[in-house]
Amino acid sequence: MAWWEETTNYIYESGLEDKRNNAPKTFWQRLNDIFFQEAVDALYLFLGIFTYVYLFAIAFLYLSGVSSFDTVATKLIRALAEPYLGAVGIYTILKESRKRRYALYSRHWGEFFVIGWLGLLTISSGLALISGFYTFTKTLELIIMLSLSIGIIYVGGAVHRP
Repeated sequence: MAWWEETTNYIYESGLEDKRNNAPKTFWQRLNDIFFQEAVDALYLFLGIFTYVYLFAIAFLYLSGVSSFDTVATKLIRALAEPYLGAVGIYTILKESRKRRYALYSRHWGEFFVIGWLGLLTISSGLALISGFYTFTKTLELIIMLSLSIGIIYVGGAVHRP
């Protein structure tokens, strides 16, 4: 029964059967649980949405050819590049510290994200080399910089696993 194994693993990992956890909690302990566990999940959600929307926006701008023109969207994408790397850094730090603190497997898969960036780097660089329509614009420069940065952040997290 696969569902039974999953259920018992969840109960074991969550500490639901731990007698120390069944003691009544004070107001400050509950507030601490809510702030550090629920708020971190909300932060993961926000950062996850922001990082994927930014990835798809920059891919759309370059692959549609709009990035060749100096529009508000291209200026906004360039302006959000450094906050984007900061968001990825915060996401990675929170993920790694949570894995070390609770010794649980991560529920958030960054590997797909890194593959997405490396795929965008490959496609956009290949198009710039082959096609006359796609040129080396500031957006392609940004794609190269962000892809390599995301790759370095991922390798740093992968090398230093708990």
